[in-house]
Amino acid sequence: MRALNREIRRRIASEHQLVQDIVRDAETRAALLAGHERTVSPLRVWTNFDHSSCDLTSLSPTDLPQWRDVGEYLKLHLLAQLGIWTGGYAFTVKIRPDLEAKWKREGIAPMDRIKRNIAERLAAEGLSDLEYCYVVETRSKSGKSRSQLHLHGVFIAEDVRVATKFKVVMERALALHPKGRAAAGVKPKAGPAINIQPLYEKIDGSRYGRGRWAGYAAKNVHKPDTRFTRRFFMSRAATRLVREFWALILEEPLPQVDL
Repeated sequence: MRALNREIRRRIASEHQLVQDIVRDAETRAALLAGHERTVSPLRVWTNFDHSSCDLTSLSPTDLPQWRDVGEYLKLHLLAQLGIWTGGYAFTVKIRPDLEAKWKREGIAPMDRIKRNIAERLAAEGLSDLEYCYVVETRSKSGKSRSQLHLHGVFIAEDVRVATKFKVVMERALALHPKGRAAAGVKPKAGPAINIQPLYEKIDGSRYGRGRWAGYAAKNVHKPDTRFTRRFFMSRAATRLVREFWALILEEPLPQVDL
């Protein structure tokens, strides 16, 4: 288990560094393009690896992993980056304590039930093709103690009405008890069960940079928890979108199959 956790930490650190390198190169390409164009398309910036000033950047498509080697942390970051451009949201959802206790009593794997509850509610709202992903977290912010089960994730929604529906889905699937907070086992002074915020660009000099939300969401995935063999989920629609984005960055033909 310790060896596995070390490997997870190594993989996240490696992909985080790759994210920072890609972002840094994107900023350089944006500056180069800005001298020739009135507006600079973010998509062109991120896929403009064939620029003439390669000596000013550190990566080329040959330096990047093939899709089969792209890990969960990088997929989460790429979806967040797409969300910044197209209309995306970061979300945190606290799972009702009574649900967590029920799953434990009945020997139900939490990840399976979380995925099922969300999928069923999304289908009921006509949102089965929504592009979203999340990490299930079981630790406090510091990582030193266990916390209430909660999700950190990203979803794409250009229409604010879709974002509202997503909030309702999470309320009904995981967060709110029909009879109120007391029935759900929520402490009186506990904060809101759901927090959804538009994704936005911010470069503040921190070590996370533009990858800060992905870094925050994945901060404790290497901590052991016997209830989980996996704590990351990405919808098929989101996987397809991120796969197409990565193909553009690698300058590959777009995939023709539904992944």
